[in-house]
Amino acid sequence: MLLAANHSPDSQIGFTLIELMIAISIVGILASVAIANYQTNIRKTQVTIIYQEINRYRMPYQIMINEGAGPTGFSPNVLNLNGKTKNCQYSVLAPNTNATTLDAVKCQIQNLNYLTNQTISLDLAADGTWHCRVSSGIPVAYLP
Repeated sequence: MLLAANHSPDSQIGFTLIELMIAISIVGILASVAIANYQTNIRKTQVTIIYQEINRYRMPYQIMINEGAGPTGFSPNVLNLNGKTKNCQYSVLAPNTNATTLDAVKCQIQNLNYLTNQTISLDLAADGTWHCRVSSGIPVAYLP
């Protein structure tokens, strides 16, 4: 019987079952962490897109205030913006004179099953500054 020069009859070639099980376990743990981070990043991106959409309302809204629009003149259509997008149903309220206008522009989130019945709003302060507010059901990890 001829043996290879570097191998004795008792030497082992390959991996044991335990070594393979450990390697597969490590790959599984890494994959589960990667998937969770991926899902969080996707959700954060979707919320960021909603932020970008709602911020498009600020300038037309301010222009209407400067032009003296009455209390009934505020709507997405009058602002020349869509009242509905893939992820939002928008509503617009007329500004309160010398007071903060809560929900001046409001997005009712749609088509995102992990954010059912949640909202993102732009509030107009009495000093003319805008503040973004989210409903309490939106996890902080998803906010930009």
